[in-house]
Amino acid sequence: MLPNWLTEEYLQPRLRTYYKDDQLKVLKVWSKPATEKGQNYMSTMIRIHVDFQKSDGLVQKKTYIVKEALAENIPQAAIFIEYDVYNREMDMYEFVLPKMKELLEEAGLKGKLTADTIVVDREHSTMILEDLAQYNYVNADRVKQLDLEHTKLTLKMLAKFHAASVILRQRHPELISKSLFTHFFSRDKKGYTEVYTGVFRALLRFVNGQPDLKENYGDKLEKLLNFVMEYGARVFDVSERDLQTLNHGDCWTTNIMFQYDDAGSPQTAVAIDFQFSNITSPAIDLHYFFTVSLREEVQEMESILVDSYYHDLRENLEKLSYKGIFPSIEEFRLQFECRRFMCLLSHLFKPVIIYNGSEVTSDFSSVYKETEEGLRFQKSIYDSEIVIRSTRRLLAILNGKGVLDLQ
Repeated sequence: MLPNWLTEEYLQPRLRTYYKDDQLKVLKVWSKPATEKGQNYMSTMIRIHVDFQKSDGLVQKKTYIVKEALAENIPQAAIFIEYDVYNREMDMYEFVLPKMKELLEEAGLKGKLTADTIVVDREHSTMILEDLAQYNYVNADRVKQLDLEHTKLTLKMLAKFHAASVILRQRHPELISKSLFTHFFSRDKKGYTEVYTGVFRALLRFVNGQPDLKENYGDKLEKLLNFVMEYGARVFDVSERDLQTLNHGDCWTTNIMFQYDDAGSPQTAVAIDFQFSNITSPAIDLHYFFTVSLREEVQEMESILVDSYYHDLRENLEKLSYKGIFPSIEEFRLQFECRRFMCLLSHLFKPVIIYNGSEVTSDFSSVYKETEEGLRFQKSIYDSEIVIRSTRRLLAILNGKGVLDLQ
């Protein structure tokens, strides 16, 4: 449903500014939902169709994505407000991403980074963005997860995004808002404590329901429960010796879009949705992406993928004329490995991310609360062959590395 304030009269001056055409005239606006029920817990998204006439007399038909913050009376909205996710994303689209795009283009690093921003309207907590579907960008299948080809493209995109952010911090520190130093495990925030302890308990219930998993990992996970937020905070902690970038912060399949050639091969990747972008080690983005979005056979290539990302990042920074300290490949591998706990934190959301069952909920709290609906939904998302297999695989790896032991 189109918000009552989103009229032809509202859009016309804003589209005139975007298209640099003072004679542009909006003729018609109508809308359709941009996501299905249960696919987006963070915001309301609609696709608007706009017919407009430009100064040359030609009528164009375009679509745009309108992304609006959840109403404050919706239960999960309080958490998102505490972590300033809406202002953060508006800052990203209004100030940060356009400047990163400019820096990349100046260095000859062409290609789309994300959707262009048409309007950032803070009064309505709303953004109007370019609709990437118009350019044949689509999401890959979140249930099937990504093959090697899609993975490599995504890592190249991340290496470009991260490199641009390093230069941005050096040249335009005024664009780095306080919210970009906030993350799920920020020690001065409490809202995500309930979320992460809730999804951790869901993992525990699953593990305790499998006799062999309970025997091998049950006690260790039970002890870890009380430390999940502190260990999460340590993962995000960085020192002067660590490589620091602006991370996407929520890099998984649905937040990446691909363009394909006529043969169906992916050619380019762009990122969308920047509510959780934050400044920390780029290893956080990599661990999260690898854990929840890659097929198992691609996860097996982790060390090769990390090295490939590292070389792309270094090459991009050279093109951007970066003069600062940069870690050796051995140092970067160590920075990546010491954040291995991020794999467990990421995996806590994997069951819902790749869920393809019949239980549908539009209430984010069902993912972590022990209500009747919540427990039913959590049981359902763990009742999946791929979730069971990937949980077994991950726990064995983490246990072998000592990650499940108290630190």
